[in-house]
Amino acid sequence: MVEQSVIHSQRLMSLCLISLCLMSLTSLTGCYVSHLAWHQGKLLTSRRPVTEAIADPTTPDPVKVRLADLPAMIEFAKSCGLDPGNSYQRYIDNGDRPLSWLVYAAKPEKLEAKTWWFPFTGSVPYLGFFSKSKRDEEEAKLKAQGFDTAKGAATAFSMLGIIADPVYRSMTRRSRAEFAHVIFHELVHRTVWIKGSVDFNERLAEVFARRVTLAWLDAVGADQASRQEFLVDIEDRRKFGVWLAALRQELQALYRLPLASEEILRRKAEIFADFTTNLQRRPKFAGGEFIVGRTWNNAEVLASGLYDGDDFPCPPEPADPARAKAFMVWLVQNKNAEIATTETLHKVCL
Repeated sequence: MVEQSVIHSQRLMSLCLISLCLMSLTSLTGCYVSHLAWHQGKLLTSRRPVTEAIADPTTPDPVKVRLADLPAMIEFAKSCGLDPGNSYQRYIDNGDRPLSWLVYAAKPEKLEAKTWWFPFTGSVPYLGFFSKSKRDEEEAKLKAQGFDTAKGAATAFSMLGIIADPVYRSMTRRSRAEFAHVIFHELVHRTVWIKGSVDFNERLAEVFARRVTLAWLDAVGADQASRQEFLVDIEDRRKFGVWLAALRQELQALYRLPLASEEILRRKAEIFADFTTNLQRRPKFAGGEFIVGRTWNNAEVLASGLYDGDDFPCPPEPADPARAKAFMVWLVQNKNAEIATTETLHKVCL
């Protein structure tokens, strides 16, 4: 009974902390903040130790398998300069649904994202909701204002060190390599976040986490099938990045022309049709599909570019933990907007 009371107190303190942090923004974001505070607090109250979840006979075996990897994964993250703090010591069963529903917006005649400002993160080019219907309502409002919009979903996010991040059941649906990748990705955010530089932060987390994941797979002696599947995904994303860069280049060239709005929109539609239906333009993917089945517009282009840029080609090779740690130490010590550059991203690949 004593242990349960302590856990309850920790949950209550975390709930109060995040609620107060979020509620301080009500003058900026109104009901949006209330939505986040309520649902995040509700999730936090359902946390329990990872060890307890593993021992629970009702926890599905595939989930237990993923959770069992966490201790070694956290130690390896530390050896690469990441700061887990007390993150991923607790588990939340949020079912098999996404954790957050995202909406992005952009100007229809310019590759310029709409952004929202928050104290801890600075400007961000998306809003996240714990309710799919609320996300869709916000998208409808943005469309009515004339924006291009895109929708997405997330199975994990980082609290940026404000409180310890839990591991969600939705994260465990991934393969062993992808599960490790998402843990390392979110730990990069927890270790270093440059305010107002979302694009850099996401690309940094992606390329750093990919190399650390490959090193971790080697360290734990993962089967070759797991490693190969992860390498195939990296290569597919590289091809997608090249395709996306070419698409962006043509769109930017169009938007610089002194044309009437109607003509710009007509040519814009032609460019998207060419890039998505022309087999000479569209790359062949060995794993998943990145192009077909999506509604392409400026918002979709910008949202995709957050994770799959092409301007820092990095060999899919395992990171050396000592070098990775030295780089991360340097990054933390010099954390400011001036180092949020492509040159810094290339240092990850050295």
